[in-house]
Amino acid sequence: MKKKSLITGTLILTFASLITRLLGFVFRVYMSNVMGAEGMGLYQLLFPIYMLLWAASSAGISLAISKMVAEYTSKGQHSDAIRVLKVALAIGVPFSTLLSILLYFFAPFVATYFIHEPITELSIRILASCIPFMCTACCIRGYFQGRQEMSISAIAQIGEQAMRMLVIYFFASFFIPKGLKYACALGVLGMCAGEVFSFIMTIIFFKLKKYQLKLRPATVPYHSTLNKLLLLTIPITANRFLTSILQSLENILIPIQLQKFGLSSHAALGLYGEFSGMALPLLFFPSMVTMSLSTVLVPTISEAAAMKNQSQLQRTMSMAIQFSSLIGVGATALFFSLSREIALSCYGIEEVGHLLKLLAIICPFLYLQNILMGAMNGLGMQKQTFKTNIIGSLICISTIFLIIPKKGILGFVVAMLLQSGTVTTLLLWHVLKNISLPVDVYNWIMKPIASGIICSLFTISLYRSYLSTHFSLPMGTMIATLLLGCSYLLSLFALKCLTLKDIKTIVGS
Repeated sequence: MKKKSLITGTLILTFASLITRLLGFVFRVYMSNVMGAEGMGLYQLLFPIYMLLWAASSAGISLAISKMVAEYTSKGQHSDAIRVLKVALAIGVPFSTLLSILLYFFAPFVATYFIHEPITELSIRILASCIPFMCTACCIRGYFQGRQEMSISAIAQIGEQAMRMLVIYFFASFFIPKGLKYACALGVLGMCAGEVFSFIMTIIFFKLKKYQLKLRPATVPYHSTLNKLLLLTIPITANRFLTSILQSLENILIPIQLQKFGLSSHAALGLYGEFSGMALPLLFFPSMVTMSLSTVLVPTISEAAAMKNQSQLQRTMSMAIQFSSLIGVGATALFFSLSREIALSCYGIEEVGHLLKLLAIICPFLYLQNILMGAMNGLGMQKQTFKTNIIGSLICISTIFLIIPKKGILGFVVAMLLQSGTVTTLLLWHVLKNISLPVDVYNWIMKPIASGIICSLFTISLYRSYLSTHFSLPMGTMIATLLLGCSYLLSLFALKCLTLKDIKTIVGS
């Protein structure tokens, strides 16, 4: 197999993520206009269920497949890599089918006592139908990620999002007029259609790619493959599932605690919709790069660890951390400078801009956390990741209970900052200690922050003095965003935080 660089795989997944997020963003703007903030809040309450299903049926086994396939592929054992996928499917498909059946029959209980919104019962039952398809597609994508064939995952992501959009577009006139219950069901129906389409695409790609391999008889017995797969899958799944439960509890508690702050049920749900359905998607938009890099890191670091190549581990992690830092600080500068303008251009709601500005400081922690999670999984440090995520979630839940009833939505911003800051710091400590990598304070922290402050002040001044008076709001915001990005990049070069050598490394194979 032709070996692809870390950044090549990242760029492929980032390009796919850019397309899918743009499509998804158009969908969110459309849905927010049709459903309003309250409807978006109700729709967002369904995501904890989706994440729980993904964590239980797909998250752990997909990462385990990626790690094992990377190890076997690096040794040319392609038949053993395929055996890993077959064993994983033999475990995952029956388990995901059982989950699907249970969720379908317990949908009324989940809607009433877990989400606290009985009208989501229909949406939950629709969601239950796609679990086996989601599991199968995730397993096959894990196989291709282990082989560092990121283009397959990229195409599947784009196809999934496109199908979701098509279903929502064609069925909107039927579902939306029936009220919030059916509007939420439409969103879930689109999600399920995307999962089924991704399932079909990944199976076709696997069949085609398999015939291109020169396969020899597998050397690793089924029982050994099963044991190793379970040893990797169980801790990752337990980690993702428990942290997903805690994150679900966080999301469900927010509207409840906002009511204790003094808001009505409708106002609390509307504010939650603005926060989680509008502000957070904008905040997470740049993270498509770090999430893609995190996905690529698992097989890359697994391969380096299997070959005991310490220098490669250090180079890879140093580049990944610095890359994440540059993106995180740049995003903070952007959202701090133009939060109001971005929110008004996208949603026409100024309050979303206020929330976005409060959240801006969290970007570097959130984006670096993605990178470190991928590194920890690649190094086989799932237990440490599990403990760290539990600590972070407990801090967040405690803060939600204590501060939101007194400070409103500001309390959740504080909770997110404390959680992401704690988790990122602990994960970074584990990674750096494990691979003996020193902290590059100037290039990871000081220089990006200096660049971000300078470019932020420049952009704010230029926008207020010229762009806001000579261009429409959307056009002025777009120009200001591009100018901030270009000036930030140039300042990084000027401070030698980024060099031509780094660029050659990034685009190299």
